[in-house]
Amino acid sequence: MEATWPVAADGAPRVRERLLIVGLTLVNAAVALGVFGLAGWDAAGTEIALRTTARVSMAYFLLAFLATPLHRLAPSPATRGLVRYRRAFGVVFGLSMSIHVLCILRLFRLFSPERPPMVTDADFTIGIPGLVLVALMTITSLHALRRRLGPRWWGRLHRTGLWVVWAIFFLCLVDSVGRKASRHPMLEYAPFIAVLAAAGVTRLASARASIPWTGASELR
Repeated sequence: MEATWPVAADGAPRVRERLLIVGLTLVNAAVALGVFGLAGWDAAGTEIALRTTARVSMAYFLLAFLATPLHRLAPSPATRGLVRYRRAFGVVFGLSMSIHVLCILRLFRLFSPERPPMVTDADFTIGIPGLVLVALMTITSLHALRRRLGPRWWGRLHRTGLWVVWAIFFLCLVDSVGRKASRHPMLEYAPFIAVLAAAGVTRLASARASIPWTGASELR
C-alpha cells in the first residue's frame, strides 16, 4: 500500500520485508489476544479489543501514509527507511484490519440478533466501503498483482485510496466523539483526531513542496 510506484526489491531486501510483515502481524495478533486476556472475552472486553486494534491499525496506516512526504520534506536515514519499507507497513495495516474485522464479528455474535449498541449507522455507511478499499489496496500491494494492474491504474487506486482511508478514519473518529464511551483513557478520540489532522497537513505540505512554482520566473 503505497502512493508511488515502488521499485522492486530482490534478494535480501525482499526477505527482510517479508520477515517484517510476518513479525509485525504476529505482534498485532499477540496484542489483540493480550487485550482479550486482560479485559475479558465478554462484550466490554471485545469493545476494548475492537478499539485497540483500530488504533494499532491506524498507526501502521500513518507510517505508509507519511513515509514519502516525510522523506520529501526532511530527508534522513530514518525517513529513507520508512520509504524502503512503506509497502510492508501498508500490508501490515491491511492484515491488522483483518484482526479488527474479527473483533467486529465477535461483537456482533455476542449481541446477536441485535446490533451492538456501539455500532452506528456511520460505521456501516463509511466503514464497510473503507474495509473493501483496504482489502483492494492490500491485495494489489502483492508484487504479482501490482505488475498485472500496471503503474497507471495501480497509482490511481493507491493515491486515491490513501486519502479515502485517511478520511474514513477521521470521519469515524469525529462521529464517535460524544456518542461512544472509550472505556480507557489511552483510547480517547481527540488525540487520534489531532494526529490524523497533522498527518493530512503534512502530506498536503509535501505535495505543495514538490510542485515547482511557475511564478519564480517573474522575479528574475
